[in-house]
Amino acid sequence: MLIRNTRRSRRGAAIVEAALTLAIFCLLLFGIFEYCRYLFVLHVTDLATREGARYACVNADKPTNFDTTPYTDGAGRTYVSIKTYAEGRMGGTAVQIVGYQFSVYAVDPAGLQLTPPVVRPKSKNPPTYPNPFNPSDPNKQSWNFASFPDRIAVHVRGTFRPFLPSMLSMSDIPINVISMSGVEG
Repeated sequence: MLIRNTRRSRRGAAIVEAALTLAIFCLLLFGIFEYCRYLFVLHVTDLATREGARYACVNADKPTNFDTTPYTDGAGRTYVSIKTYAEGRMGGTAVQIVGYQFSVYAVDPAGLQLTPPVVRPKSKNPPTYPNPFNPSDPNKQSWNFASFPDRIAVHVRGTFRPFLPSMLSMSDIPINVISMSGVEG
């Protein structure tokens, strides 16, 4: 009768199994981390644009360059620009968005009546609508060219780039967040 030593023939099998299991586990774990980081950036950006839109509507009486330039009133009070206010609410998350762009504009009410609704800037020359990220667009209306019950939008776009895109086969994910708020009185 031939007796084989099974312990000797399985030597090193545990190491191979552990390496394969650990590789799959790490891949899954890093994928979860990246997805959570993406959701965090998206959520913080959404909250910041919402706060920025509200701030813009409350300050619709400020000059047209208030979207990017601070304003000092006659009493000497300084108001931070809409962009600075919204980016302050992002808490540094904007650096995780590649190609980060920021825009404030009055929303075309006709676009909101469409099905599905289209959030687009007001135009001086409809049906040609301006690119909200091009400040020199000839069709662009000023961001504060809105009165009750119009809406002002804050729009952030860019690309989320994962830390480990090659290992996880993840590609860049576009971020496009628009928040609107109604103009007050």
